[in-house]
Amino acid sequence: MSNKLSVLKGMVLSLTLAVTNVNGALPKSVSTLLDRAEFTNARVSPTGEYISVVMKKNDRRTLIVLDRKTMAPIEGKSIRYEDDDDMEVSGGSWLTETIFAYRVMTENKEDHRPSDNGDLFLLDMEQELPTHAWNYRGNFTNNTLRKGDLISGYMQPISGLPEDDKNILVSVSPFSRNGGVRPDIYKMELATGDMSKVITGPARAAQFLSNKTGSTLISWWVKPDYTTDFAFRRANERWQNLAIDYKGGFQPLKVSADGLVAYGLTQLLGDVNAGQQLVKLTLDTGELDSIKDFGFVSEIDVTFNEEGHPAFAQWVDDGPELEMFGNNRLGQIVGGFAKSFAGYNVQLTSADDAEENIVVHVGSPGIMGEYYIWEQSTGSARYLFSSNEAVDKLELNSFQSVKYQADDGVDMQGWLLMPKRGKPKALINYIHGGPHGPYIPHQFDERMQIMAELGYAVFAPNFRGSGGYGQNFERAGYLQWGTRMLDDMQQGAEAVKARFDVGSKVYIMGGSYGGYASAQSLVRHSDYYDCSVIIAGVFDLEQQIDTWDAGKGFNTAGYEKSAIGSDPEFLRANSIIHNLDRVKAPMLIVHGREDTRTPMVGAETMVTALKKTKLKYEYHFYDREGHGLFFKPNRMDQYKKVQKFLKRCDAKS
Repeated sequence: MSNKLSVLKGMVLSLTLAVTNVNGALPKSVSTLLDRAEFTNARVSPTGEYISVVMKKNDRRTLIVLDRKTMAPIEGKSIRYEDDDDMEVSGGSWLTETIFAYRVMTENKEDHRPSDNGDLFLLDMEQELPTHAWNYRGNFTNNTLRKGDLISGYMQPISGLPEDDKNILVSVSPFSRNGGVRPDIYKMELATGDMSKVITGPARAAQFLSNKTGSTLISWWVKPDYTTDFAFRRANERWQNLAIDYKGGFQPLKVSADGLVAYGLTQLLGDVNAGQQLVKLTLDTGELDSIKDFGFVSEIDVTFNEEGHPAFAQWVDDGPELEMFGNNRLGQIVGGFAKSFAGYNVQLTSADDAEENIVVHVGSPGIMGEYYIWEQSTGSARYLFSSNEAVDKLELNSFQSVKYQADDGVDMQGWLLMPKRGKPKALINYIHGGPHGPYIPHQFDERMQIMAELGYAVFAPNFRGSGGYGQNFERAGYLQWGTRMLDDMQQGAEAVKARFDVGSKVYIMGGSYGGYASAQSLVRHSDYYDCSVIIAGVFDLEQQIDTWDAGKGFNTAGYEKSAIGSDPEFLRANSIIHNLDRVKAPMLIVHGREDTRTPMVGAETMVTALKKTKLKYEYHFYDREGHGLFFKPNRMDQYKKVQKFLKRCDAKS
């Protein structure tokens, strides 16, 4: 595996693509970066006979199945929906040796943002036409005759059934919000969609994980007080409570094939920076064994063998790392790629049942990456597809790890991206959304790369409250949305300025919660930031809680009270709209008119309030756009406005 990424072949083209228009237009590279991936979801079938991939062509995604040996498309086994079908393939996986299950995005019209309504289709290599196995309206227990009970809700496949290849195990969470409706588990017949109930879940909004035969299930659910409970069951038995009370919670990853143990991630110590550990939980006794303490790192991914036990783990510290658990082929192959592509992210996407054909994706924060397949028949790897070759040929910079300590002693990490040429015009503190759960990983980030192409140094702090580093770190941000979390961001920018030549000015930019932080930071750190770009932001926490689309969801009240806060005085103190007298820096506000997550009324109310002040601001609202902009012409226009706005900030003395 000595071959390097084919991106290295395109250096001349990359220089051409990156040239900036001297008349002030966006660099040509921005349009390329906004095109997103062309090839995704590459999977090898269980027998190793086929490779499936989703290819974007003419702005529409198509599922293609190829002969692995020849890479020729299998006749009649490509799925492409035309404009009149109002949908496109979004991704999927192999359920059996011959059946590929795929989902679709619907409402894929020119003026509508597509969405996943939960539809599931099956492409059978032994039949002519795909089967619409599930749609959001549901299936009947006797779906062939459209008789019996109608089972409707959000369906999620749990596992295949190796001893019963005619059915799969699924859970269905009812859409109804009346009374504590719990999800049910069914066997769904692949050929007909017939539903046969197995058991009702142990609690409302329960999630499930199964061993490979479906004979042992574990379940977990968030209670109204925003704590989590766990249970497990074996075939023909009742649910049994699992006494899990670890400091850092428990994130289930795998149930062993024999159903005796469950593996997961936790933190056994209560410190904010406590290391995450891979642990083994014996279901019948509750005995806990620690397998690996990763330390304070992110992006932990554990791959399991056929018996459901850990084969190898990958994680990111200052860069990607890997450790094998015993001698196994999957770990050896992925480890070989990781050695050949040092510093790159190597992701195992699939392997056949015999582990003779193994597909990996190699990427980094600087490239979207490429798919390769290792084949035992040749003992070597070969190139399959580039996620987006034009992006890879831009020869973009990768991230630099920046570790720093907040003034209260909490350790944290962020990623710095420098522009390719010249001294940065300024430092942009780029704030992720969420905020609890999401974080900035060591992966390609379109928005960060675009801002670097515009000539800025971009720093993405993973402040407390971010996901990825364990529950302790995430929950340390509860009730700190407009206070300690903003301090973490500002102190991260200071750490960057102390170590790197990024210019004297600091801007702040983000979307969703990042938009809220980019606004509220102008209040809390009014003398620090020189400009702010607020995308799909929140300006009034009380108004947000009253109007957002998740406000009536199950457990929303528990989240709002635990994570955001409920005291009116606290919410007002942490909302920019009630503190405009403290704001000094100019701001750019971007919002979609159909946004329901951070509703448009918030942005409109903010603009109305700003008109009564002498503050410098501008705003741009986009029709037919929701939470963050989707359509490329609008995103191009957004970045033109961002570039123009920041140029004025650059020129300001």
